[in-house]
Amino acid sequence: MRRLLKCEFLKTRRRYILLTTLAMTAMLCVWIAPERYSEDMLRVGWMNYLYQLPLANTIFMSLLGMVVSSRFCDIEHRGNMLRVLATVTERGHLYDAKLLAGLAHMTLSVLLSFGATILLGRAAGFAGDVPVRLYLLYLLFTLTPTAAIYMLQHALALCFPNQAVAFFVGIIGTFGGVFSLFLQQFPWLRRILVWGYYGGLQFVGMFGYTPETRYQKVWFDVMEIDWTGFAALCGLSVVLYLAGRAFFVRKEL
Repeated sequence: MRRLLKCEFLKTRRRYILLTTLAMTAMLCVWIAPERYSEDMLRVGWMNYLYQLPLANTIFMSLLGMVVSSRFCDIEHRGNMLRVLATVTERGHLYDAKLLAGLAHMTLSVLLSFGATILLGRAAGFAGDVPVRLYLLYLLFTLTPTAAIYMLQHALALCFPNQAVAFFVGIIGTFGGVFSLFLQQFPWLRRILVWGYYGGLQFVGMFGYTPETRYQKVWFDVMEIDWTGFAALCGLSVVLYLAGRAFFVRKEL
């Protein structure tokens, strides 16, 4: 497996996948970078981040997973390279190696954006200390949907030579995930769409906002964490991995 992983990074070193990952992460950081906050917003800055970040992740992490998986997999569809590789290594090992290589990039992006969140908050002058426990929960609830989404995108990109299939599913899923964040009256929507779990696992709510007072009387509170949804997402991740791997191993190349 180590040799296959090394081959993946060597094959794709001129495809600028790492550069793409860093560029998308930088765009996410620019998106969340605070502007000139009022005193009221600085007071609740750390909690406001936890409230707003799921939307940014739904957009940027979903798109990044779509792009990274396609860049890793479409190289094998050219010249029917998958058939050649299947003669020198097991298909399952090839599937796993490409999956791990892509997940490494996605994990790097999540960790970099997480670190940038802390730095941006401190630079803006958010009041109080970082709520470490809540931010570690946020990190967990970001890594898990990101991995699940990438497993789905990886399976589509590797199993279908036409990358338009993976892109179509990814774009529709991203839009569905974003819409599910604004349709809180339909919580089931977040559970049937893997892209909706960024919002489904959101555990900070905003209260007291009005057009007249804006953020003057706003407060944030920690809501009940949906551990059932988290368990469902973990189970869904396993299903996506096993189903994608089994389909790839059995498909005709």
